[in-house]
Amino acid sequence: MKRKLLIILSTILLVSLFLSACNSTDNSQTKTQENGGNIQTSGNQDNTQTNTDFDDIYTKLFDINNKIEIKIDITDEELAKLQADYEKYAAMGSKSPIYRDTALSITITTNEGSEKYDFENVGIRMKGNTSRTDFYSAKDGIYNLIHFRIEFPEKFAGLEHLEIRWNKLDDSTYIREYYAYEFFRDNGILAPHTNLASVDVAGIHEGVFTIVEPVDKIFLERNLPEEDWDGDLYKACWTWQGAKLTSDMTVGIEDEENGEFYNYDLKNNKKTSKHELMNNLLKKLNEDNVTKESLEEIIDMEYFIKFATVSYFVGNPDDIRYDYNNYYVYFLKSNGKAIFIPYDSDRCFGVTKEWNPSGDGMTGVNPFSTMADGAKVEQENPLFIHTVDEGGLYIDEYVEALNEVAKSKWLTTDKFDEVYEIAYKNYKDDATPSKKFSNAKWHKFKFDNSSSEGLKSTTGNASFKDYIEAKMKEFEIAIRR
Repeated sequence: MKRKLLIILSTILLVSLFLSACNSTDNSQTKTQENGGNIQTSGNQDNTQTNTDFDDIYTKLFDINNKIEIKIDITDEELAKLQADYEKYAAMGSKSPIYRDTALSITITTNEGSEKYDFENVGIRMKGNTSRTDFYSAKDGIYNLIHFRIEFPEKFAGLEHLEIRWNKLDDSTYIREYYAYEFFRDNGILAPHTNLASVDVAGIHEGVFTIVEPVDKIFLERNLPEEDWDGDLYKACWTWQGAKLTSDMTVGIEDEENGEFYNYDLKNNKKTSKHELMNNLLKKLNEDNVTKESLEEIIDMEYFIKFATVSYFVGNPDDIRYDYNNYYVYFLKSNGKAIFIPYDSDRCFGVTKEWNPSGDGMTGVNPFSTMADGAKVEQENPLFIHTVDEGGLYIDEYVEALNEVAKSKWLTTDKFDEVYEIAYKNYKDDATPSKKFSNAKWHKFKFDNSSSEGLKSTTGNASFKDYIEAKMKEFEIAIRR
């Protein structure tokens, strides 16, 4: 009898433990909803979320109407590791690929309330090329601002990574990069989604940053039909020269541990690709007899003409045309043709701080210029030489696209002011950091859409209004010639 009772009790205990395990939630991510003061907490594991859940959070995360707050609760020990990583790889002439550990929370506030997502064991590392710097010591704590790249333990909003960048160029509107990408997408060009975010790191408020969706496999699958997935994706990189699509370009897979970098760094298909399409693109662009037919075999030219057109109006001197920099090349799986994706477009629409190569914020640049105005040299990129530079094969198509895009609402101060007012309302009280940082001692850290340092400045930035009026005036003159 006792033995039967023990068996029954043991069975009940095992069943209870099993049910408890089934009902438990993963502590790596929890979601808190605050609606009208009522707080509800529920487990929200990404591996059980549907695509609809991902899309809903993704949409909210990159909606400029919503306020985003990010708290990076990193310990001094992990900050010291990030600093040591920077020092080690900088001494090698390289950049650290190592992610360190942190807790992190993201709060999204909409008109309906707030949703807070808490994460444990998130990966974090320094992000950037020329922006990388020392930033932490045990004595001074965090003394410089840096960009971050986040790696989620499980997908968040369908994303594996998120980039978080401080306002290094002191854009007092805070929205120009966001605005540029919205302008690209409105004209059919793939571009990463961005938004603003109020950011705290280790208990220090660091101000308003830009969060950026990475250009990766997830990005491509979100933006392209399935038939075009799984093509080769290359990031254009500055090595000892810019990524100018000439025949001497290097192609490969970067190796930070050995300081090996390439003009075209393959970001996916690393075990299967032999770089055939990228090498063929370089070969065909640099042949003696380039024709429309030969270009259309290797490039989606309709897409490229629109890409070149929007890029002209954005006026980034550090892009593919003007400085051979800051873009991706992707080969569509269905036909092997190349398309181009803008990236790191914070220097646009009149941002002249620290660098103004044209002397007028890129407003006097002719749309048919045969110069690489950022690099201040005769154009070397064969793609532009053969297509939209003066004498190119696609001047008629380019002129048609220029006239069409010139009518866009995105090239008006009314539209820019509308977007600015939304950002100002959400973040005006978050712009000023809670301490001073050595690499931002001259930054104003305030929202301002009206003042202007002028188009000739290198100490500050021109206003969007000054930029767009001068740009459109030059465009009208050029198009009538």
